[in-house]
Amino acid sequence: KKRFFRFRPTIIMPKHINFGIELEMEGVTPQTVYHLVKNGLGGDWNVKVDQSLELLKNAEIVSPVLQNNKDTWILIKKMGKMLQKLNPDYSKSSFQVNFDGSLLPTVEDRLRFLKLYAMYEDIIYRFSKGEDEHFRESIETYASPIILSLKGVTKLDPEYAVEMFTNQKRYGVTFKTQNQDLIEFRTPNSTSNPALIQNYIVMFYYLLVYVMKNKYDKKRVDEYIDNYSKLYILESYERENADKAIEFAREIYPHQIDRTFFYHQYFKK
Repeated sequence: KKRFFRFRPTIIMPKHINFGIELEMEGVTPQTVYHLVKNGLGGDWNVKVDQSLELLKNAEIVSPVLQNNKDTWILIKKMGKMLQKLNPDYSKSSFQVNFDGSLLPTVEDRLRFLKLYAMYEDIIYRFSKGEDEHFRESIETYASPIILSLKGVTKLDPEYAVEMFTNQKRYGVTFKTQNQDLIEFRTPNSTSNPALIQNYIVMFYYLLVYVMKNKYDKKRVDEYIDNYSKLYILESYERENADKAIEFAREIYPHQIDRTFFYHQYFKK
């Protein structure tokens, strides 16, 4: 089973979909990471310092616009190998995936997405722990769950509700509109494992696609959010929920191979 969970040279996703990744880390100097990235990945990749992490001992790798092609996956695999040699600390950082905002063109689409995301947020967060057993310490500050914040605004004007999750860094998902229109996902924990990075990109993409298919039970989603009352959210999110995880995978993934990779990561097999 461990051999099955591997990096794939290709994934099943449309070739024209634009996405980008951002990878935070500590225990490194930005100069070291900068030279590695520029020499190994190319001039289009950027390195910057993240102000939320330890000063002068952190770096954030920012990709150019990527698409689902052989060159992209070669570079991501190469990045993983380069960072493995550096052995950075990911305990306080996150991994981010950005998609073009045109995948959710209206505020109504974005509110429907936020609701569906919130309903399956426990599954998404456990899946997004990656190789770690627990969530990072700063998760409440930089990748907080949205469900309780969303609960109070779902009955309000969609534009107002979506505005709460626009251009901010608190939640695990946000809409960025200042320089370009993006949908940003922040995982609870960071990683440079190329297989996990692929899994994140595929899962978030098909979640967006599923919302736009508009075939799910919206009343059930609304009732779940309205009735949600757990106090220890992150503790509950760390626990396995097999039935709900299987339901989630069957709903959003059109291909069995992606479901299988999801199961391996979610169930830590």
